[in-house]
Amino acid sequence: MRLILQLFRNLYRHQTMILALAARDLQGRYAGTQGGILWAFVHPVAVIFIFYFFFAIGFRSQGPGNTPFILWFVSVFVPWLFFNESLTSITDSVVRNAHFIKKTVFPSEVLAIVHLMASLVPHGVFTVLLAGMLAYYHVTFHLSMLLMLYFVFCTCVLVVGVGWFLSAIQVFYRDISHGLGIGLNLLFWATPIVWSPDNLPEQYQPILRYNPLDYIIQGYRGVLVSHQLPDAGQTLYFWSVALLFLLAGAYVFGRLKPEFADVM
Repeated sequence: MRLILQLFRNLYRHQTMILALAARDLQGRYAGTQGGILWAFVHPVAVIFIFYFFFAIGFRSQGPGNTPFILWFVSVFVPWLFFNESLTSITDSVVRNAHFIKKTVFPSEVLAIVHLMASLVPHGVFTVLLAGMLAYYHVTFHLSMLLMLYFVFCTCVLVVGVGWFLSAIQVFYRDISHGLGIGLNLLFWATPIVWSPDNLPEQYQPILRYNPLDYIIQGYRGVLVSHQLPDAGQTLYFWSVALLFLLAGAYVFGRLKPEFADVM
């Protein structure tokens, strides 16, 4: 427990450094390119267009209740992008910043928050674009839509916990990041992002509740498109899993942190 508390104290103590490193990371990602930060949006927009062309035009798919497929899909693809990008960058954060850890007494646990905050910037831009799409399709604004901020917080807690765990293990086993790419691809198709939970046989639908990302995905779609909220049981399960990941990730990171400099 002492290791976990120390980790969180360091995060509070180094707030200014976290903000500075997040700004530096965001600038450095696209340094030297002609497109700059626009590249952060080109690939996701291309993916959205491909899915739209394939499903909405090719198969004439519609969301439940005749919701336009593009709106039904993008409302959850935006949080998926945030989850995917932030977890991938956090997993590699310690290894990629080995120069800090080798030469100075550096609080490496802050790197997860640094990369999370950097990922929040493009997520915010995509959220604005999503708001424009909602207005275009004449979706009426409700105060419940502001609960999207709650699901952003849910994503942050889950990502930091899993990210701390994976980034610590990645120092010793560099295969983790390669396996993560495969795992995220599987998770994308195992989560109802491009397909509806109603497509599953009824006896298998409860299995989706064991996927904590399903809570976030359905939460975004519910508050933005269908005006539905997760029930209390789903909320309790998600926070049980998310806090377990957060505490376990903090503990593993704290235990392995003293060995980082020697291994790298």
